[in-house]
Formats: sequence, structure tokens, C-alpha cells
Amino acid sequence: MAANPLYYTHRHSNQIQAACPTMTKERYMEGWERADSLVNTMVGIANEVARLAISDGIDAIKRAGLYKQKTKQLCNETFRHQEEYEAYHNGSFDKDRMKMWLDYLDGTEDEYRKHIFNIYMAVKMALDKHKQHNTELKARLECGRICAELAVGQFDALMIDLKDRFGVDYSPLFAGNRYTKPLHSWKLVCDIYVQTDRPEEYINMNDDANLRLAADVLARKLSDSDVLNRIGKHALENNIEVASRYASEEDLEELGVINKE
Repeated sequence: MAANPLYYTHRHSNQIQAACPTMTKERYMEGWERADSLVNTMVGIANEVARLAISDGIDAIKRAGLYKQKTKQLCNETFRHQEEYEAYHNGSFDKDRMKMWLDYLDGTEDEYRKHIFNIYMAVKMALDKHKQHNTELKARLECGRICAELAVGQFDALMIDLKDRFGVDYSPLFAGNRYTKPLHSWKLVCDIYVQTDRPEEYINMNDDANLRLAADVLARKLSDSDVLNRIGKHALENNIEVASRYASEEDLEELGVINKE
């Protein structure tokens, strides 16, 4: 009999309807441009947070001497899917915009590292409370899974919001940005190690208040306009010439990137 999995499930809406009513080309393109912008920022950031957390999990596997055979294969599969996503996402960037995006990702790590750590610590404390073994490894892996689930939830919630606004389901056009495949492969890694010590044990991670709070805070921060603008401002300031090609002086001044005075 297998031990019970220690999965924490963050609740988010993922009911997307595939309907595209008749509308003007201008209205459709307005929605598409809005979707493209938000996928590049909100979804791109959520996926990067998931990548950081999963990387922490793989490092923990290596420290434990478990990076071999089936585990190594699944870790490599997870990163292969990550690379496929990055190639898809970054394919539309020219060299200059790519540099700006990389600066954006640097700002993402600075802003969200502490929230990843808070989820990891909440999982570890919950496992320690139940006197489980190998809690550092289990918590790192579960943290990666939670962050990947949140990334998928970010995509789904955005597509629902865009459909509500514009009456179009844009999700098929941006499906390559959904963190589906890395999450699937990482879940298989978690299935191996993120288990209770004994089959008769059952730990409901959703009952842990600290974990619920840590996951909810990260979910909110992934959509927090102040955080997104702060990261964006940092990237724009480091690439002001490139930014000037795509935004007016008025927009850059409003963002605080330039000062005409």
C-alpha cells in the first residue's frame, strides 16, 4: 500500500469556455494586444517563480544523492519542458527586447524569492509538526509543485478575465505559455518522494493555516500591479533607449522612468 501524497491544493478557477462570438476586427485586436501584454508580464512572472522553486527542488534532490535513474529522467524532462516554454515565449523578442525581458526576470527573483521561501517553510513546519522524515526535501519539492500550480492558475484566471472583457477565448492562441507540461513532469517527481512516512498516515496540507496564508500571499503578489510596475520600471530604466521605441515620453514619465524637469 502506497503512502498518502502530501499535496496542497490552491483553489483557483480554471473553467474556460471555448467560445468566440462575432466581433469587429478592431475589438478583437484590442483584446489580443491586451492579452499579449499581460501574458508576457503576469504569466511570464508566475512561470519564472515556478522555475525558481522547481530549481530549488532539483538542488535538494542532488544534495540528497537522489539525482539518478527515474528521478534524474523526470527532472530532465521537467527542464526540457521549461526550455520549450522559454523558446516559445521568447521567440517574439528581438535582441534588444530580450535583454529588457532578462532584466525583468532578474527583478522577478528579487521580488518573489522571499515568498517562495515562505511557502517552503510553511510546508516544512507542517511536516515537522507531524514528525515526518526528510522534511527539507519534501518541502522543497512540494513548494515547486505549489508554485507551478499557481502559474497555471494565473494563466487560467487571466484568460477568463479577458474572455469576460472581450467576449473571446484567447487561450488557444497563448496555450504555449501555460505551465502545463513542466507541472505534469514535476508532479511525477513529487509522486516519488512527497509521501507520508507510513501508509496509514494522512496529512491534509490544506488544513495548515500558515501554508494557506503563504500560498494566498504569493497568489496575490503575482497579480499585484505595484509589484509588477516596480519590476517593469527597473527593466525599463536599464533599457531606456529600447523602451523609448515602444512607449511615449508621457507613458515613461507616468511610470517614473524619465523626468522631463
